[in-house]
Amino acid sequence: MKLSLSLGWLVVPALSVLVLGAGSACSDSAGTKATASSGAEAGADADTFSTSEELQVPVGAGRVYVKLASPPAVVSPAEPKTDKGWDLAFEGLDVFTNSGPSGAGLGASFGPLDPIVFIDDAVPGTPFLATDTTGGAFIRWWFYGGAAANHALYTRFHVYGVQEGQKQYKVQVLNYYGVRDGAPIAALYRVRWAEVTATGSGPIQDLADLDGTADQANAAGKSECLDLGTGARMMFTASEARASSAWHLCFRRENVSVNGEVGGPRGVGAVDLDAASSPTEKLADVVQLTPESQQARFDAVNAQSLVGQPFRGDRVVSGFGTLWLERGVSPVAPAKSAFVVRGADNSSMYLVGFARFDGASTTSPGTVVMRVKSVK
Repeated sequence: MKLSLSLGWLVVPALSVLVLGAGSACSDSAGTKATASSGAEAGADADTFSTSEELQVPVGAGRVYVKLASPPAVVSPAEPKTDKGWDLAFEGLDVFTNSGPSGAGLGASFGPLDPIVFIDDAVPGTPFLATDTTGGAFIRWWFYGGAAANHALYTRFHVYGVQEGQKQYKVQVLNYYGVRDGAPIAALYRVRWAEVTATGSGPIQDLADLDGTADQANAAGKSECLDLGTGARMMFTASEARASSAWHLCFRRENVSVNGEVGGPRGVGAVDLDAASSPTEKLADVVQLTPESQQARFDAVNAQSLVGQPFRGDRVVSGFGTLWLERGVSPVAPAKSAFVVRGADNSSMYLVGFARFDGASTTSPGTVVMRVKSVK
């Protein structure tokens, strides 16, 4: 039976859920091995993790690599960029998967999910699994509706400032779903934007069906990129986009890339002008938002709104982002959440949670005490 979800004017079919058999990763391991759990579980209740294995990961200077196959362990790959024997890497407050610009594997992740998923032995349903990519200001333009909402992504209708030299623009994502050949489909974006000037704003551009449907794991797949100044649209693979100065924004599945820093050579920067509202936004409120109801939010952004903003290009990001960390605490602490991780071998599937940090500071988790469970 096919399920469907109404998103305003559009009925969206249920997104497919990736369920792969578990396998094993191999690499010479070194360092901390899986051990019995000890101490208080700050990230989630100890009982939730009772069927998983513990791994302690000391995060210091440089990047630390981990394999998730039982027994999970810290490993020391000779060539991390080409070695497929590691699945996750920790550096500072970042977690990376062995994929995309981070490694040669086919790893991926999705989260956060409720830690209760550890109770089951099956891969929980998710709308996608995200490979590592380049990302920045647009990293969480979406709000995940969860299984009850058929795994749909809803736009938060945040307004983003985009800057290239003296040129500035404001951008708002209006929808992630469109229609192709009479059928609804995900990753066909609708966005609106306008140039921001000293005296106001230029004409508002509203563009639908920007094609972001290329699979993240398909290196040859092309997705659509956009020049905000001319409105020109072009199709690039991920590697072609990172080498091109022809665009400001690129759309690839749930990711919106900015052509600056590791995202591309054009020197474009962006900022989420509504980032402060993200921690308090709730699904029940977000699903009520419409392009019409959020027009005033878009219109209100002017040149003064962009003064002093921290415009940045893209950096390497994963599905973990900052979501594995509890918000607003010092020293840093793990969030009470779980993540689905696909191993670098493209077949093994795991649940990962974080019980506590030992010796954490404001810039480092110290030793990450994590929990790992293989699922099918």
